[in-house]
Amino acid sequence: MASPHHSSPPRPIAWHVTRWRDDPFSRGSWSVLRPGGTAAHRLTLGNPIDGRVILAGEAVDRDQATMVHGAHSSGLAAARWAIDSGARSVIVVGAGMAGLAAARHLSDEGRDVVVLEARERLGGRTHSVDLGGVIVDAGAAWVQQFPRNPLGRLAESLGLHLVPTHFDRALAAAADGPVGPATAVRAAFAALAAAIDRDGPPLGDQVRRHLDGLAPEERRLAQFAIEGELLLESGSRLEDVSPHMLDEDGAAPGDPWLPGGYRQLVDHLAAGLDVRRNTVVRRIEWDLDGVSVDWLAADRCICTVPIGALDAITFSPGLPAGHREALSHLGMAAFEKAVLQFDERWWPVSPSGYLRWYDSPPSWTEWLDLTDVVGTPTIAGLVAADAVAEHHDGRSDEDIALAATAALATWAAAVEADPALSR
Repeated sequence: MASPHHSSPPRPIAWHVTRWRDDPFSRGSWSVLRPGGTAAHRLTLGNPIDGRVILAGEAVDRDQATMVHGAHSSGLAAARWAIDSGARSVIVVGAGMAGLAAARHLSDEGRDVVVLEARERLGGRTHSVDLGGVIVDAGAAWVQQFPRNPLGRLAESLGLHLVPTHFDRALAAAADGPVGPATAVRAAFAALAAAIDRDGPPLGDQVRRHLDGLAPEERRLAQFAIEGELLLESGSRLEDVSPHMLDEDGAAPGDPWLPGGYRQLVDHLAAGLDVRRNTVVRRIEWDLDGVSVDWLAADRCICTVPIGALDAITFSPGLPAGHREALSHLGMAAFEKAVLQFDERWWPVSPSGYLRWYDSPPSWTEWLDLTDVVGTPTIAGLVAADAVAEHHDGRSDEDIALAATAALATWAAAVEADPALSR
């Protein structure tokens, strides 16, 4: 299972570092319920505005908030609303998964549709890049909740290569000694989730109270669960998250990733659409006659801009009070990725391809080893919440790549020092 130990890790030969929090067209990776926020706020945000405009995207999906297929489903729902309301022409703002899903359905149903995209590329927070001849996803990577994910069915129908990830079989190590069975960490998380009153005090307060009541070893396992589940899933400090976040689904064991990248689905959905790139929308206004988006007029507008970037758009006569209230209870996750490529794979091999590193304070917690599938030593490290500011913000891409490499080397040394893992 282990590879030969390196006293110091080799330098990566290529890397890609994300900066979603700094991206003016996203301002974060996905939406998060803030204190006081509930699923009802998401539903309110997705209500049509004056029969002319509707917001769509993962932040407003009714079933799979925060996920790519939630964005896709939300876009489809918005397109159906536009059609049912009698629209013949529609402007879609944003060519991420929600925008492309909406535009694809509208176009297929014979409506006139124009997509305005601020970036030069399509895909929004899905972003497949070429790293040393290998396609890697710098944004969303997994096809989550795969058995009920319509994008999973689309990928299957297109014959795309899908590789399952067994999140429940991670090769895990901790800075303070052996982690113990993965089942124990999962049980610790289940106990924590069961102890949280969804309508009670702030999540951070409840978590601290739960930890105070545990024996030392139980507390340690619960800390691992918090680091690997709550912080990674919310991309936020616990003080900044609603307890209702616990009821929003995350990744499931066996969810696959796409070796050819999400761009395969993006390109399929975008084929033949009128998408105008490098077009930053500044103003959306409406009246009884229809909608005007900057210089374009149409019957309806579907705005799929991430909630973190909505304040860059002027809405006239303005978003309703319910929408503004809903937005006040939603924020954006801090979650970044460093994809590293090397001449050789020098780290221990996880049979599942999935690695966990429990550090204090948390650092590069989650890793996906792409090597066996893409044929080049490549691994993606993920950092979330406060660790983004600590290990990512204010550094150059090179510095971040080298720091992530050092964290991977520390993890590798911990694995090799644990006989239960390195045998």
